[in-house]
Amino acid sequence: MRILANYGYKNNGDSYSVTFETTGDVEKKDADSTVDSLFSMARSAIQRQVNGTVNHDEPQKNVVVIPEPKKNGNGNGKHTNGNGKPHPKDSGAPISAKQKSLIIKLSKQKRRVIEGLNEMSMASASQTIKELLAVEA
Repeated sequence: MRILANYGYKNNGDSYSVTFETTGDVEKKDADSTVDSLFSMARSAIQRQVNGTVNHDEPQKNVVVIPEPKKNGNGNGKHTNGNGKPHPKDSGAPISAKQKSLIIKLSKQKRRVIEGLNEMSMASASQTIKELLAVEA
């Protein structure tokens, strides 16, 4: 089995996080001691960071740096049009498949009949969803 150990620590508003993963299979009988060892290494690594005793000149061994995932556009997870401004939603666009399935599900639950579902726009579908959510079954 492979083991992944995540360890986090907060100190005076600073957050530290370390992730260790075993590189090979670990026998089930050795799992507890392996996990304890990984957490001990993580705890020690964070304490070195907090105490400022890290030697950055020393070459790192067996370290794999996993880059942060790329964010869309302006870094806040929202899609942008290239100049940092969010895309305006096209309220006249046709209803999405997710909206359609949600309206069908909600209308069954709330015992309501929705007319013209296939001709609805995204904006009117959003409004219909809000109205259906507000109805008590």
